Amino acid sequence: MSWDKKTARYISPATATAVLFGAVVGGVAAAAANVRKVKNGEMSGKQATLCALREAGTTGVASGAGVAAMAALRVGGVVGLVGIAAVATGAKYLMDSVLNEVLVKGGRKALAAAYCAGAEADRDEAVSAPAAAAKAAPKASAKVVKPAKAAKVSKPRAPRKAAAKAEPETFITE
Repeated sequence: MSWDKKTARYISPATATAVLFGAVVGGVAAAAANVRKVKNGEMSGKQATLCALREAGTTGVASGAGVAAMAALRVGGVVGLVGIAAVATGAKYLMDSVLNEVLVKGGRKALAAAYCAGAEADRDEAVSAPAAAAKAAPKASAKVVKPAKAAKVSKPRAPRKAAAKAEPETFITE
């Protein structure tokens, strides 16, 4: 078997370095973000580790793809840096979307939730806050708001109206 430079396929040293550097940066960033969640009890240590490993892998592959794409196009300088950032961002978004779909469809919702415990958990809490407020509000009127509809349509004034009806207004006159 002979070595043919024209048909040989290999990963360039710059691409390999970008993959390793991206993996280290992505993993460290995810681990740093998850330390507080583990301390607060929002996430287990196993979930935090899986999240950091997944983030390291996807960030490494995305940064390597960006460098490989710009190397193949022979683009350098500022345009090359912008191109690397654009390709890496697109690749990272695509990998995260595909991995979330695969994990959810494969019945591994807990693993997907562990990874998405950051931004999506915060979003879910913000969406479910009106539903929790509707459940906690005293039922002074005959009309009860269903929690599913309260999550879709935010009505922050609903608990105040219920509280106002429960306590009649009194005026102090001298």
